[in-house]
Amino acid sequence: MNDFETMWRQKIKKNTLHIAGESTHDLVQKNDLHDEVLYSKQLIRDLKNNILEDKIKDIFCKSACHISHDLLINAKKVYEDTRDIEAARKELLVVFEQNTKPYKQMTDEQYQACLSSGMGLAGLPSKNGIIVTKIPSRFQEYYLETDPKQKKSLYCHCPRIRHELLGKSDIDSIYCNCGGGFYQDIWEFITGKKVTIELMKSLFDGNDVCQFHISFK
Repeated sequence: MNDFETMWRQKIKKNTLHIAGESTHDLVQKNDLHDEVLYSKQLIRDLKNNILEDKIKDIFCKSACHISHDLLINAKKVYEDTRDIEAARKELLVVFEQNTKPYKQMTDEQYQACLSSGMGLAGLPSKNGIIVTKIPSRFQEYYLETDPKQKKSLYCHCPRIRHELLGKSDIDSIYCNCGGGFYQDIWEFITGKKVTIELMKSLFDGNDVCQFHISFK
């Protein structure tokens, strides 16, 4: 088992204990399947048999990978000074341009396409929050690929289960709340308040992107 997998399972167990309690944690603890996909499927079955869906979503959200908070300092300061979500969101556009654009080797055209579709850190404002769409993980390879299943695998950010998109793709999409937790952490750091994430689109539901709604109420 690699270090990432070990760390992720530790986070799942810790968050299950905190959110769902000892009995559910003990059940998850018994899951010793080595394969990442089989482990994930069993994990979701165990959780669904014992706790409500909102708690399962919360467990996955809190087990997400996070961006360095050092990159969010300016957005946090803007929010503290203005209490304006949109002003803070615009600071995330700066982070996206200065960091993600060169890292993904985006052309200006690709960068503008991401902004117009709400891909990246900042997303697009909505009536009740922000709608954000994941950018493709292996960005340039994704745009060169023509096979639909390969494209989805290249799009997915999760190294644990992305290969499943080449086959049956039958993982319950509740798993993808882990990806939503990336944005939840960003905005909870910026605002200092609880932020709600709703999964709107998922590759595992047959969509071409993963998309989330961020609510600040």
